[in-house]
Amino acid sequence: MKPRKSKEISRVLSKKGFVENPARGHHHEFYVLIVDGIKTHINTYLSHGSKEYGAKLMGEIKKQLRFETAKQAEDFFDCPMSGQEYVNLLKNNGEL
Repeated sequence: MKPRKSKEISRVLSKKGFVENPARGHHHEFYVLIVDGIKTHINTYLSHGSKEYGAKLMGEIKKQLRFETAKQAEDFFDCPMSGQEYVNLLKNNGEL
């Protein structure tokens, strides 16, 4: 996966149904997916200190967000995939 700026990752997560959950810790920004007003088990976190996430860390985020392929994750972050399409993908994969 290609490197991305942490602000871009945060913006996309917020746009696609994730909310920041500050109660989980102080050293990271935790994001949890909310579907129909219900908190799901799908979550990820971003470090306050990282300005950019390289390919390795983006691969970890891909796993946390339950994408099966790098293409799916790239579509999510590049915005061809909507938040609803992401939820449908998770449902089809048995994650929700």
